[in-house]
Amino acid sequence: MMRAGCGRQRRKAVGGLVLPFAILAAPEDASAEPPREPTPAAEAGDIVVTGERVRGSAIGDVQPLAVLGAQALEALGATSMKELLQRLKPFTAAGGGGDPFLLLNGRRISGWDELSDLPPEAMEKTEVLPREDAARFGFPPTATVLNFITKKHFRAVAAQFLPGITTEGGGGTDYTEMNATRLDGDRRLSLNTSYVRTSPVTQAQRQITPDPGFLFATGGNVTGLNGGSIDPALDALAGRPVTVAALPATAAERATLTAYLPGANRPAVTDPGAGRWLVQASDQIRSSGTLAGPVAGGISGSLNLTMEAQGTRGRNGPAPVLLTVPGGGDVLPFAGDTRVYRALPDAVLRQRNTSLTLHGGGALFGAIGRWAWNVTASHDRTRAESLSEQGIVDSGLQAAVRAGGDPLRPLDAAMLASRRVLRGETLTRTLTGKATANGPLLRLPAGMAQVTVTADYAASASSGVQPGLAASRLALSRTTRGASINATLPIAERERDVLAPVGTMTATAMLGVSDVSDYGRLVTANYGLTWSRWSPVQVNLSVNTTQTAPAIAQLTNPVLTSPNTPFFDFTTGTTSLVTSVSGGNPALAPERRRVTTAGVALRPFAHRDLRLNIDYAATRVSDLSAELSGLTAAAQAAFPDIFTRDAAGRLVAVDFRSVNIAREDDRQIRATVNFSTPLGPKPSTPAATPGVKTADAPPPRPPKQRPSFYTFATTTLRLEDRLLLRPGIPLIDLLDGATLNGTGGRPRWEVEGTVGLSYGPTSTNFYARVQGSTRVRSDLASADLHFSGRTWLVLWESVDVAKLVSRPWAQRMSVQFTVENLLNDRIDVVDRNGATPYRFQPAYLDPMGRSVRLGLRKLF
Repeated sequence: MMRAGCGRQRRKAVGGLVLPFAILAAPEDASAEPPREPTPAAEAGDIVVTGERVRGSAIGDVQPLAVLGAQALEALGATSMKELLQRLKPFTAAGGGGDPFLLLNGRRISGWDELSDLPPEAMEKTEVLPREDAARFGFPPTATVLNFITKKHFRAVAAQFLPGITTEGGGGTDYTEMNATRLDGDRRLSLNTSYVRTSPVTQAQRQITPDPGFLFATGGNVTGLNGGSIDPALDALAGRPVTVAALPATAAERATLTAYLPGANRPAVTDPGAGRWLVQASDQIRSSGTLAGPVAGGISGSLNLTMEAQGTRGRNGPAPVLLTVPGGGDVLPFAGDTRVYRALPDAVLRQRNTSLTLHGGGALFGAIGRWAWNVTASHDRTRAESLSEQGIVDSGLQAAVRAGGDPLRPLDAAMLASRRVLRGETLTRTLTGKATANGPLLRLPAGMAQVTVTADYAASASSGVQPGLAASRLALSRTTRGASINATLPIAERERDVLAPVGTMTATAMLGVSDVSDYGRLVTANYGLTWSRWSPVQVNLSVNTTQTAPAIAQLTNPVLTSPNTPFFDFTTGTTSLVTSVSGGNPALAPERRRVTTAGVALRPFAHRDLRLNIDYAATRVSDLSAELSGLTAAAQAAFPDIFTRDAAGRLVAVDFRSVNIAREDDRQIRATVNFSTPLGPKPSTPAATPGVKTADAPPPRPPKQRPSFYTFATTTLRLEDRLLLRPGIPLIDLLDGATLNGTGGRPRWEVEGTVGLSYGPTSTNFYARVQGSTRVRSDLASADLHFSGRTWLVLWESVDVAKLVSRPWAQRMSVQFTVENLLNDRIDVVDRNGATPYRFQPAYLDPMGRSVRLGLRKLF
């Protein structure tokens, strides 16, 4: 838990960084690179197409998905590289949805931290390359590649403050960042520090109806053993079997049988209110620095050091107490033994997670003849600790009840403070290194054959205590050695008159082998073909097979147990509050994946920035690592060990750690569009001044910038998505009634995109993610659920203050206004009877709802 003293330390840390920031800012003027002669493409601000290679460009034979210029990036209104990546998400969706691979000025980098230090204002251009092009840079061809090209000269200190709130209360955020960056050709220096705090969202702040099926209540409930009747005499008085009843308020009434009739089969319900947090509170501080430049003899390099500390705090509701009360006593009027369910509002269960990560990464770049090479290396050290309170130590209370004591007697402070606690601690160290070289191998009739070779090494070790339902020691280590080769072979080239009727055709092939300790030899292969008969149209075909060991984090993340977690049981159609287990699973096997892709890329107009990409992808994954958090009959049959029930058959615990699913088959069509254009007529060229020679005339005033419109979007249509959970069990269809995560199936279609307009001092953007409805089918009416579609809209507005206020203090100052989930749209869930199960109340599925942020950013 972070204390108040930590706040003073953070202020000292921020203050200590102000001095080097100031040194970087002075004495030069904090302006970007010197002004250059404007071009029509630069005026449009989105796409620059020239006849010569752009500095830092990574575009090869395969057409890019998009190329965004400096003004287009500025119009997106991102204030950090992390935010910029989020706003480019429609392009990563086009690559399959995985995290994109990153380049900086056409080169690999040591890691994300090296790029995240830079401000978006330092970017000159961003190239979005399809995943078929990833192997050329030594990456597996499984995701898109983003190449960020920096301005040649840039110098600034940036300060930013970005507070935010939710419109329904709670969940407020405070983000503060300072960044200093200096770019001078190949030399780069950046320092960054940031702090973000998120406030909790409590159940009292959202419209959530308490679950009557959860028997732990402040006033207490009584049941019979193993789900049977409480007492035959009570059944006779009520005229029906009574399996649960609310305990009367006073001790005298609790000893009288007739006092239980008003609460017969009507259990008491307690709303945990502020005692349960739907969103945890968190604090994060991060400091990072990067130095890059020439080293010696034509070799350049970079070095990055990063520290990140994070702490989260949560509350899981009142502590539950389950007591067995002997029959025939004076306290309760029942002949047989019964069970009393009691909740303690004065003993709220807490949990806490903390982590400290230290990262060091570096890279070296050079060339030998026409071959370019680079070596990247990094070391990470992460210490994580977890604490989760499970309940009070109730053995003394149970002993008193067995001796004839009142199960609802007030508890003293000492008993309320005594907690059953699970603690975990892990220390993980990871060392990685990768060498890449690429260049021409031989000259073929259609052109030069290009080759990329890589060699990599990684070592990870993790140790500590992993608390689950039973604590266990952890000691895992892994060593990975690998190598790959990728070749690009030109087959036909119209301009060289080699198979000219065919057009332009290039073949690619990649083979990689990794030796992973405890997993053996894993092979990755990719082969593809790129063909263009007419320059505006390009056809791409590829087949990719990979074998991937689980990430070390999937094996070693601290195991966290959280009581009172709402969970829907599809086999009974009811919601239970269970003890959930999450974290690493050291028993995971490697995934085997085969992806077959056929696509066409269109750029129909040479002088218009319009790009269209349509791809068909068929994927088969064996031993898929996934979190199985939907308790259906199929899931229970395939993985009975991850669902725990008590003697009465009630669900009491669920293990959310990843498991291996036998097979998944997925087929889908993706279409991506990228379009930008200036609006209005092109400004005319200023007329020459009469009587003044052209050479003596002053430079003309720059033309007025025209409004700019841009949009990029990805549409996905799923044709098939079937799972085989385990051999011998029937296939399940995620598109037609099955679920993997318990919150619906897979939508058959979804659209993700951004549309924006930039004019004068303002840039207005809308990001949208729209998906269709899904269904989970069941023979039980209460478990046959319909999940509505969702329209997630984000509005962000950026205002350049200097264009509105002609004052020195307003220069390079901007105001950002962001509204996430603009429509406050949540998925609605109803069963066949038209009722919403407790677990699927909208505020449970999306506790945050609509959020609003207003920020100020200033460059000095």
